Amino acid sequence: MRRFYIFGRTETGPVRSANEDRILVGRFIKNRGGLGLHLVEDDDFMAHYGLVLAVADGIGGVDGGGIASKLGLSAFDTQFYSAEKTMDVWGGSMAALEAAGERANHAILELATKRPELAEMGCTIAGVCLTPKGTLVFHAGDSRVYRFRNGALKQLTTDDSLVSLAVQAGHITEEEAHESPARHTITNCLGQATFRLHVQAGPELRDGDVLLVSSDGLHGLVDIDQIEAAMSAADTVEAMANDLVDQAIYQGGNDNISVIVVRVLDGEHE
Repeated sequence: MRRFYIFGRTETGPVRSANEDRILVGRFIKNRGGLGLHLVEDDDFMAHYGLVLAVADGIGGVDGGGIASKLGLSAFDTQFYSAEKTMDVWGGSMAALEAAGERANHAILELATKRPELAEMGCTIAGVCLTPKGTLVFHAGDSRVYRFRNGALKQLTTDDSLVSLAVQAGHITEEEAHESPARHTITNCLGQATFRLHVQAGPELRDGDVLLVSSDGLHGLVDIDQIEAAMSAADTVEAMANDLVDQAIYQGGNDNISVIVVRVLDGEHE
């Protein structure tokens, strides 16, 4: 029986005064600390609804960014789980994710019109939806989803950012993008009239695969080879998440840090 071991953690970090990130794990939205879950593939909740795991990174300052990430994930969660999935959990979940993105975007825009001081608020979002028929990957902005297999990370999402567009056009290299002062300028997020949630089928998962969802507080500070080394050395998903957050803090921790780790095993124990 396939099993999913899940652990998410979010922290303010040593530099920022408040955490504008939020994580969604098992319908719980957290702004500090960690939370873990263990599910089998025929779990009744996952079979009927699908399980959404997501990271949101606030934009618009201490007040606006924190409000946007909290409101965005709350509206996203409510809309997704209120949608009728009928018997087609896979197709129903894909449509429900798209509707959840629209509802979350509307909620942020609506509040911003009522409170002018929050006019610039928004948030990125990235995550996965686990179903018995497979995994869906979604994102908007520069929060990311990776697959970790045999010691190597593969990025499953493409950043909605100016530097990502420049890389795709061949104007700059990945290395130049990582050092560019424009690397945090995003082109798509919750809280924009032009918002679009990218939803796609995730990879076919094998025994031992790990999915990683992260805000740029991790991948913006910690090199890929360091992330791979930390994930290879950890025995559990909790250890992976904690080691990754600690790595980001060690690298300066100048941003909020959020990660969700999902390990897939066909055996009985993690």
